[in-house]
Amino acid sequence: MERPTYKSITGIKNLSRGNIEYILDLAEKLEPIIQGSSDLQPLKGKTLCTFFYEPSTRTRLSFESAMWALGGRVISMADAQKTSSVWKGETLDDTIRTIENYCNIIALRHFEAGAAEAADRISRVPIINAGDGPNEHPTQTLLDMLTIRREKGTLDDLRVVLCGDLKHTRSTNSLTLGMSNFRNVEFTFVRPKGFETSQWILDLVKERGCRYTESEDLQESLIGADVVYMCRIQKERFDDPAAFDAIDGKYCLTREMLEKSPKTAAVLHHLPRVKELDVSVDDYPGCAYFRQTYNGVLVRAALMTMLLDKVPAEYGM
Repeated sequence: MERPTYKSITGIKNLSRGNIEYILDLAEKLEPIIQGSSDLQPLKGKTLCTFFYEPSTRTRLSFESAMWALGGRVISMADAQKTSSVWKGETLDDTIRTIENYCNIIALRHFEAGAAEAADRISRVPIINAGDGPNEHPTQTLLDMLTIRREKGTLDDLRVVLCGDLKHTRSTNSLTLGMSNFRNVEFTFVRPKGFETSQWILDLVKERGCRYTESEDLQESLIGADVVYMCRIQKERFDDPAAFDAIDGKYCLTREMLEKSPKTAAVLHHLPRVKELDVSVDDYPGCAYFRQTYNGVLVRAALMTMLLDKVPAEYGM
C-alpha cells in the first residue's frame, strides 16, 4: 500500500497500484463506521459541499451518506446550471472561490472535461472529481474496483469485458486506466464502429503491459470473461440525434447470454440502466451492480477521510 500524496482526486491516471490498494483497504476498514457499528466519527466538524452541474442519484447521495456517517455535515447544490449563480453567468473559478469558504472539501460534477483539474488549481480545499463530462469518473472506478476485488477476490489475472458506447463513457475510461495497473489483466472492448475507446487510453494500456482486443460481438466476447461491465448509451453526450439512434439498443446483456460461458462473471453497471442490461440478469449469480452502489459509500468515505487527513490512528494507515 502507498498512501496518495495528492491534495485532490481529479483522475485515476495519477494513481499507482499502491495508491489504489491503499484507498480500497481504507474503504473496507471504514465499513463498521458506515454500518453504524463503530462510534468513531473521524470527520466530526468537517463539511462537504456536493456541487453538481449535472444530474446524479448514486454519486451525490453516496457522498452525502458517507459524510453524515463519518460525523460530518453536508451542504449541497444539485443541477447547479439552473439553481446557482452559474445560471447568471458565474465562472467555475469564481464559483469555487466562493464555495470553498463554506466547506472543507468539494465533490464536483461538471459537464466539461478537465473541469476538476481546473478547479483544483485554484481551490484552497480538496476537490474530488465526481465526473467531468466524457473524461473521467475516478470515484466510480474506485468503487468498481472494490466491487471486482470483493466479487473475484483479486484485481490481478482477470479478463475484463467492457461493452457499450466506449467513446463517451467516463466510467469505462477510468476503469480501463485503473485496472491497467494490475498484473495480467486482459481487456475486451465491445462497441459499434465509431464508438471506440480513446486511442491514448489504448496506448497506455499497451504500455503498461496489458493485452486488449476490440470487437463488435458481445456474445462471443462473454466466453471466459471474469468481469463484464455494461454501460448506458448516454443520450446527453450526443449532439447528433442520428448518431445516438445508430447505437441505441445495439447491445442488451441477458442471463441466457451469460450462461453460455463456462465461468460465472461478475456483472457490473454504473447505472442507471436503460436498454443494455436485461432484468433477467438481476438473479444471475454474478450480478453485482446493486452491491456496487453500496460500495460507493465506502470508497467515497475513504477518499474524504484520507484527503482531510483524518484516518483514525488505530487503523495503522
